[in-house]
Amino acid sequence: MNENTNPAKRREWVKNAAIIFLSIMLVLTFFSNTIMNYSLPEVATEYVQSGTITEKVRGTGTITASDPYNVSISESRVISSVAVKPGDEVKKGDPLFYLEDMESTELLDAEKELNSLILAYQLAVITESMEVGTVSNIESDRTLSLTQKQQRLQSAISAVDAAQAEYDAATLQVAAVNKELGYIGNQVVDTTNEKNAVSNAQKEANAAGQAVADAQADAAKAVENVTIAENNVLIKENEFESAQTEANNMQSLKNEIENYPSELENKKKDADEAQTLFDNAKLELEKEENNLDYLNKAFEQWKNDNPTPSDAEEAEKQLMAIRKQEECVKEKQEIYKKASDALEVAKQEYLAYEQSYPILQEQYTSKGGDEKLGQLNSNVAAKKTEWDQAKQAVIDAENNVSEANKEVANKQNEQSNKTSAVTNAQQALTDKENSNNNAVDKANVSNQLLDAQDRQAKAQINLDKAKEDLTEIQKELLAEINLESQNDAIELQQEKVEKLREKSVGATIDAPVDGIVMSVNKAAGEKTEPEEALAVMQVAGKGFTLVFSATTEQARKLSVGDIAELQNAWYYDNVKATLTSIKPDPDDPAQKKQLTFQIEGDVQSGQSLSLSVGQKSADYELVVPNSAIREDNNGKFILIVESKSSPLGNRYIATRVDVEVVASDDTHTAISAGLYGYEYVITTATKPVEAGKQVRLTD
Repeated sequence: MNENTNPAKRREWVKNAAIIFLSIMLVLTFFSNTIMNYSLPEVATEYVQSGTITEKVRGTGTITASDPYNVSISESRVISSVAVKPGDEVKKGDPLFYLEDMESTELLDAEKELNSLILAYQLAVITESMEVGTVSNIESDRTLSLTQKQQRLQSAISAVDAAQAEYDAATLQVAAVNKELGYIGNQVVDTTNEKNAVSNAQKEANAAGQAVADAQADAAKAVENVTIAENNVLIKENEFESAQTEANNMQSLKNEIENYPSELENKKKDADEAQTLFDNAKLELEKEENNLDYLNKAFEQWKNDNPTPSDAEEAEKQLMAIRKQEECVKEKQEIYKKASDALEVAKQEYLAYEQSYPILQEQYTSKGGDEKLGQLNSNVAAKKTEWDQAKQAVIDAENNVSEANKEVANKQNEQSNKTSAVTNAQQALTDKENSNNNAVDKANVSNQLLDAQDRQAKAQINLDKAKEDLTEIQKELLAEINLESQNDAIELQQEKVEKLREKSVGATIDAPVDGIVMSVNKAAGEKTEPEEALAVMQVAGKGFTLVFSATTEQARKLSVGDIAELQNAWYYDNVKATLTSIKPDPDDPAQKKQLTFQIEGDVQSGQSLSLSVGQKSADYELVVPNSAIREDNNGKFILIVESKSSPLGNRYIATRVDVEVVASDDTHTAISAGLYGYEYVITTATKPVEAGKQVRLTD
């Protein structure tokens, strides 16, 4: 019997064949899953969890100077060399330009003007026939004050008025005596007492007039004392301000020493923060380098598995992922380098400030320390007291002027009373003379007529003399004022000539203030023009401004006074940006706001800065990394990983979840979505990932 037809043998063969088939299928299934796993996109994931988001508004602008200073001169000169270039930092008095030795056009014009003024002055002296003493007083600045000149003129005017009054009275007297001659009787009456009374009353009236003149002189002196007291107030005020400045400088040094511990602590905190940023940057760099190494190994494995690959698109995708990761590594390397440099700067600043304390103490001690500060403060108090006393002296002097004016008024009143007494005495004499008999009265009245006519003649002479004196005084005072003005003009012109002459040899144009040279508008060999801007400086302490626009929605999250952060803060030294105004953007006032920042620190006009500003933080239930947010035509979404069981283990499927972005910062985004939290969200992948497709997780 043929063994091939033996039923037992046949069953054994079928059994063995089945075992071999199942084994082969199991092996093939295992290798199929293994190969498929290596061909799946490998993804990195993070939990969806709660967190805090700090939103920032970012922008870039150009720095402009807040208050530039134009350097110029008032004359025409040729520049021999330029000592600075744009960007140089200079101190007040540092040379900016060197000028050639030559007489400027302004100097020649000034000398010509001076000669003309001197000639006009000399001609005026000769024309006015001025006395040598008067000219000497004018040139020595010993002339009368304006008040004294007014008093002298007023005295002359008063003399004319008095002479005119006397002449008018004498004329009236002559007319009265002539009239009286027609009514004279023969009765003779003794009028000796009445005449003596008239004489005595006239003497008292003359004395009262002299008293008025003396009181007016005292009042003028009181006015001069007010001017002296006011000048003394200015002197004492300057002394007080100088003492205050010296004390403030000493106090500032002491305050700097006392604030040293807290400032040193701030430097320490800055160094610690720089260390933390450095450590974080290092971890981020190592992570991205590991990811790059993984991608390179996966690509090498794929090439080994596909020695003659026909899927060029897959190869390109993997290469693109590697290039993208290389760019990410490069970016992290730059961040790491910046963090390292920033850490070194922070450490150096801390060590330098730590070593500055003995220097500050040495400066304070060398200047006298607390004892000297106490002396300076005592001196300030003493100078303040002297200043207050000087101001009180002005008040007292002004009160003296008021009292002197009252005394003048009193004396003038007494003079008026004495003049009335003269009039009364003369009237009594006239009445007595009118009671004489005709013969005697006629003789007496005839004598009175002669006296009255003599008085009238003398009064006329005195009046003419007073008018001549007034005219002469007016002419003299006008001539003096004219010469004083010409002499003052000569002195001012001489000062101008001397200043221009000093500048004509070895002259420089120096920095008028501390600051930074923004631009230089002249080169060697060029000629300046009066008041032309030769250079433009940024004044130290004036600061800079920077402007950029943001949306109205972004601007609502900001407030004036917010401190902005620099995008490349490691590159700048002690730069601070403060938001100073939020105004509608002129180009789009409905949709945008213009943000203006005050920039302080080591920057220059024309530099470009990138800023981020906004300090309002909020807590959110669902927060994911920025890299997890994806977007297509249907909107923004994320991909989460869902696990499904299979006979060969768990399978991981990428599932789409549509989201709404609520807020975001530099690293994370807050979302609104139908999630419970703590789902795995895909952040990066070695290949493009589609919703519903299987993926594999990183080891």
